[in-house]
Amino acid sequence: MGTISQDNDVVTTINTFTFEPENQQRGLELLIEIARMLRMEVPGFVSANFHASVDGTRVVNYAQYSSHEALQVATAKVFEKADTPLLVELRQIATPDSREYKVRAILEG
Repeated sequence: MGTISQDNDVVTTINTFTFEPENQQRGLELLIEIARMLRMEVPGFVSANFHASVDGTRVVNYAQYSSHEALQVATAKVFEKADTPLLVELRQIATPDSREYKVRAILEG
């Protein structure tokens, strides 16, 4: 389970995918399938959470891995499978932006 905590020693990626509104739902479906594949194939996969923008133009994925090495394995798997139908279709409808992050502050209600 993914937990946001400054004490949780995980590697986080925040991935933003931009879509035309008519493609957002399909893009979300593809991203979930890709995450399911990574969950099964990548030791160190912790969690993936998906947020769809209300205007239909973006999906944000907040993913956690147990280490930088696990993230590298996941990234390599995605590149290794670049010609699979899931990834080909996703590239046709989405513009990705991916970054690695560390939690630095948490404010709660």
